Amino acid sequence: MSEENTEQNDSNLNINHHESNSNSNHNNNENTIKTQDNQWINELRLALEKGCDLGSIRNIGKCRPLTDDLRLRVWETCLDINESNSEYKYTDSNVFDLPEQNVIRDDVSRLVHTSQINQDMLTSKMTDIEAVITHYCKKSNETYEKGNGWIEIFKPLITLEYKDRSELYALFASIRNRYIPRDCEADGMPYHLFRLLLLYHDPELCRFFDTRKITPDLYAHIWIRSLYAGSCSLNITLPLWDGYFQHADQFFAFFLALVLLMFAKEQVLDMADKEKNEIINFLSKAPSNLTVDDLDDFCSLANHYASNTPQSFRKEFYTCLFSETDRSFSQKAYSIYQALCLPVSVQELLQANQLGGTAGVRYFIVDCRPAEQYNSKHLYTAFHLDANLLLEDPKEFAGSVDALFATKQRAIDAGSTAGGEHLCFIGSGHEEEDKYVRMVVAYFLRRNTKYVSIASGGYEMLAKAIEDPSMLIQPQQHKISTAIHDSLSIGSTLKNNIVEKIPTINTQTASFINMISSAVKTKSIEVKEKVKDYINYTSLTDSSHSIPKHVSKQDKVSNLYRQNQPSVFSLDEEEDDDETTSSFRHHETSELVDIESWFLRSDLLHKYECEHFDENDTTYPSLLLVSSTHLYILRKLPEHKTMANLVSRRPLNTISKITSKKNFPEIITFRYASNQAEDEEEEKSTKSNIKNAKAKIPIDCDKVYLPDAGDAIKSIKILIMKELNMFEISNEN
Repeated sequence: MSEENTEQNDSNLNINHHESNSNSNHNNNENTIKTQDNQWINELRLALEKGCDLGSIRNIGKCRPLTDDLRLRVWETCLDINESNSEYKYTDSNVFDLPEQNVIRDDVSRLVHTSQINQDMLTSKMTDIEAVITHYCKKSNETYEKGNGWIEIFKPLITLEYKDRSELYALFASIRNRYIPRDCEADGMPYHLFRLLLLYHDPELCRFFDTRKITPDLYAHIWIRSLYAGSCSLNITLPLWDGYFQHADQFFAFFLALVLLMFAKEQVLDMADKEKNEIINFLSKAPSNLTVDDLDDFCSLANHYASNTPQSFRKEFYTCLFSETDRSFSQKAYSIYQALCLPVSVQELLQANQLGGTAGVRYFIVDCRPAEQYNSKHLYTAFHLDANLLLEDPKEFAGSVDALFATKQRAIDAGSTAGGEHLCFIGSGHEEEDKYVRMVVAYFLRRNTKYVSIASGGYEMLAKAIEDPSMLIQPQQHKISTAIHDSLSIGSTLKNNIVEKIPTINTQTASFINMISSAVKTKSIEVKEKVKDYINYTSLTDSSHSIPKHVSKQDKVSNLYRQNQPSVFSLDEEEDDDETTSSFRHHETSELVDIESWFLRSDLLHKYECEHFDENDTTYPSLLLVSSTHLYILRKLPEHKTMANLVSRRPLNTISKITSKKNFPEIITFRYASNQAEDEEEEKSTKSNIKNAKAKIPIDCDKVYLPDAGDAIKSIKILIMKELNMFEISNEN
């Protein structure tokens, strides 16, 4: 017998605690443990004979590995397989006539011949599996595909002593329907949800994967689709499924995957200079490194992550991931793809902090509504962080963030109902106003802040869910005045002297939270009045009033782009204190287009989700599309998901400069060279105002919020250089 088989047999002996005929060299302590183990096994066996339910099995078994003689009965009870359940009724048929029948037969043959099955049972096992898969495809109206994880599910099932095909079918169909999420395909919903969970617990690792464009479906596909049977050896899969079915958590596979990534994190980050495929290959093999001794820690850590995660996402996304009655693509499913971070229901938000204690998820609520809305009425434990400050005054915003973290820690240390490690941001509940809230959330995520979520429905939904009116309060003006008087600057003074300035937290946390939040709130109003036109304009340099003009293809002048200035195609930084401003020209009449038709265009090279700013600094969900010659902006229509307005169509060779905000690099401005007539008119205007330091020169541009700004601008820059034959110019020089 090989060493591998010997090790597997030893592992099986460790799992099957009930065997009384153990090796004679076991010491007394091991015999005592075995006797104790036999007690719960015998209790479980007796309960099964009496017809117990899942709850009884869980109380007795406690998710521990099972013995071979109990496994089948326990699994069937946990999976609700019984004679009265007609959901998994099987009609035997030997008609194998599916178009993909040869693919099924080949995969079944491969599975059976690589399994440890007696030779005289090979043919019957192969026929059973093929018949079950064929019947399932016909009954469920699904098509079998190679690598879809089905065949791997049979690997542990064929080790059970099932009585006939109907029992095997019931086991397979129940596991497949109950525990395998739907749409487990490339870019499918389950993998987007898993990314949100990873972002919640480890934004650093999630950001690493995003940067390398390593999506969960590339490495976790077989984990989820086969419930880890396709990635683990049989002596791991059997006890893992024993605990899994007793635990009966349909989302547990996601938390097991989180643990695997945490195990591999250090090595993954060390592979930053490796090829993408090498990292994916390393990750996909992570479950194969598990040993029997690892299982307890593996499952315990998964339970820890599960209990330290907001629970409302389960209810929110259960229907679109596991429901067999609703197969339509619902709005909730769409929200998984669009979510910036993990959503939390306002009901969970209120209940978590009202229950108190240290167990479970405790939230520190951050109200990001405009100051006037917060001042009108707010949750008594909410800290106010005006989202508008992020763009209007980044330094003040940074100081407010410092105050937020200091306040949060003091609340936790004092055991306050306002304290919690988990940050939940809440907006007004109106999409237009909450765009800036999403920018604030992105700000924290970029800084690898753990446990970041956003309240579903915002304050509007929160106010409706609150039954006790006293939980909503209006700040008293004298407290606001006192707070402002004591805090000379919310940015620097409060940051450096937070410990001395804030009062000791006690059970009456409302005054404490209000004092800090009010200072931030009032400061944001002052800033807003001073810089309300800030976003609408970007400044020109003081040293030059010349109009940006692009070189044409014929103007191959040496060093034209090297005249003591950076390349106009580089991602320049705009200063926040420019004295002159720029304005958007009015776009041509928008054109209604079909989004899918544009995606299918042969000349389309890149597409990016973005938020487009109009002349009034209002943002709209949009798409930035790039062809080999043009840049397009399609503004989405909320009432028509498949249609959009084409609001900008720009030749790449008219882009004169690409800039970003210094303190918010995701906001990108594309500046365009004007036509000759406009150039002459603006040149005259410039000369007549050249002595006026406050002259404002309008610049034709588009401004967008682009989450993937770095990669997008790099791609656009290359296309512009190709369009202008800049590579030829560089070679000639």
